[in-house]
Amino acid sequence: MDLLLSAGAPRDVVAYLIAEDANDRRRRPRLRLGYVGNAPVTWLSRQGWQATGRASGREVAPTSDGIAYAMTPARLGQWLATRTQTLAGHGTTVRCTYGGSCRRWSAEVTARAWAALRTHGDSDGAVGSCTGGVVPDGLLLLSVPQGPAGEALHARLFGGPPADADDLAETTYLVEAESTLKANAPLRGKVEQLSAACETLGAAHGVLWIVRTLDVARRLRDLGVDDVRRPVHILVPARDLGMDGEDIGPVRRPWWALQVPPDSPAA
Repeated sequence: MDLLLSAGAPRDVVAYLIAEDANDRRRRPRLRLGYVGNAPVTWLSRQGWQATGRASGREVAPTSDGIAYAMTPARLGQWLATRTQTLAGHGTTVRCTYGGSCRRWSAEVTARAWAALRTHGDSDGAVGSCTGGVVPDGLLLLSVPQGPAGEALHARLFGGPPADADDLAETTYLVEAESTLKANAPLRGKVEQLSAACETLGAAHGVLWIVRTLDVARRLRDLGVDDVRRPVHILVPARDLGMDGEDIGPVRRPWWALQVPPDSPAA
């Protein structure tokens, strides 16, 4: 509770959300507070979900795996922040965003997918699968200088010239976090859908698969991730970003940012 208050949450609102009256069954806490490992967390109770309008919502206490998965885009952003000055020395900025930005990007993909279906065929259904939206776990936005210097840097990073000046101003990567929570989830359709969003619809330049377990890494490799047959998909070991994770073995096509050293400490 002290952390919520120190973050600026109004005391009366917090008190209302966690209050409970033993003599009134209608008065149950809407918000739970607790720790998972050393991380302070909050989550909605069943009454809290009902208050949001989702009567069928049920209380699900977070787990350490769930928190690690949800925090992956933020942890990626923190890792990049330690290289801000080094990247800026090359006129380059890299930003990580998530939440509302991903939903807005998904709406753009939906519009592109419907437009593509009106003018082109869709023999494998990959574009059609994008009409319901594609919400990644995060977005990575890369900007390099305009002009010849930026074009040369773009060619070194991506192996070819930019399509136009807009690619220099902003190149989008999708961020997908894969953990033990998804050990049994189907991945083929997701890989094909993201390929369509990038290669057919042109909504992003590539996909960063941040992987914590060797089992998921093997499944993704079998589907062509980290292989020339799926060039827009890049395998990123979570442990290389300072997160918990297993050794997933050597990566054939490493993400270029992993070669950027951290900023020098201030003198």
